[in-house]
Amino acid sequence: MFTAENARQAQANDLDERIERAVRERRQGNGAYLRIYTEDAFCSTIYEDLVERGFKNIDVPDIILSGDVYFEW
Repeated sequence: MFTAENARQAQANDLDERIERAVRERRQGNGAYLRIYTEDAFCSTIYEDLVERGFKNIDVPDIILSGDVYFEW
């Protein structure tokens, strides 16, 4: 049975995978950009989600259709 908890976990996994990809694809340094779309379930909570994961110097632009969120570790 697919539950609401499964749905929440799937959203977290998607975000975790995208953060991991952004970190792996960075060119240099301790910062990366993460593309966020307005359709993403975590669009309105991305700042809090990154803080919760221990990231710092987070810059979330105004996201109209999409935007690149910068974060460091």
